Amino acid sequence: MITGSAWEDGVGYATATAFARAGASTIVLLDLHGISTGPISKLESAALQAGRPKPTILPFAVDISNLEAVQNVLPQLGTALEGGLDVLVNNAAHQEPYDNILHSDPTTDWRTWEVNIHGLMNMSRVFLPALLESKTSHGGLSTMINVASSGALSARAGSSNYRSSKLAILRWTEILQLDHQDRGLLAFCVNPGAIKTRMTINEPENLRAKLPHKPDIAGDTIAWLAAERREWLAGRYVSCPWDMEELLSRKDEIVEGDKLKMKMVF
Repeated sequence: MITGSAWEDGVGYATATAFARAGASTIVLLDLHGISTGPISKLESAALQAGRPKPTILPFAVDISNLEAVQNVLPQLGTALEGGLDVLVNNAAHQEPYDNILHSDPTTDWRTWEVNIHGLMNMSRVFLPALLESKTSHGGLSTMINVASSGALSARAGSSNYRSSKLAILRWTEILQLDHQDRGLLAFCVNPGAIKTRMTINEPENLRAKLPHKPDIAGDTIAWLAAERREWLAGRYVSCPWDMEELLSRKDEIVEGDKLKMKMVF
């Protein structure tokens, strides 16, 4: 299940494509604007071209900031969640135009928090039980991947809501992991990379033009991270442009130093 997956040039759609190529049997796509038939056909073709069976694609037009709207998806899934949900990718996000709080529109500012944080909470409240069920019923992956941002790690004038909401996702994910790790949950955050997508349209153009990465680097890395259970990564931050072989080779260092988590060092 992937949120924010309608744009063919976006991280969510790239992630859906990666899961289709990897052989996912059912892919649930949630997006505020819905998913048209063209992108769905391309996902099916991507699977067939990779020598995989054509997946079942279940698209829904949903505003994840609305709890009732998210809850309404559940009965429409029918038998798709029998045995639970293996992977939930919380990718949908909102970014307000760069400005300071004295000049910005408060409704637009708050929309960033409504999508990035309230939406994440709504998705977890509704679909976390299915994630946990996948582990207990058939030893499934029970993996939640929350898409954060490198912006969570640094301050930049004019982007207070986006960057602070992405920072909140890191700590929120770490605590969610602590709350549910005894039931098999694996939750962690990823930085998808610095990507020029429609979500970044509100960034200053001189900054946006320098964004170096492509959506595929995020989609492929997310699918790879979800391919097997890595308990030692739970609650941590992973940047998709990193070399994943190097990341695995530094497992002991990361675990012993409790690295890739937000801390304040005095």
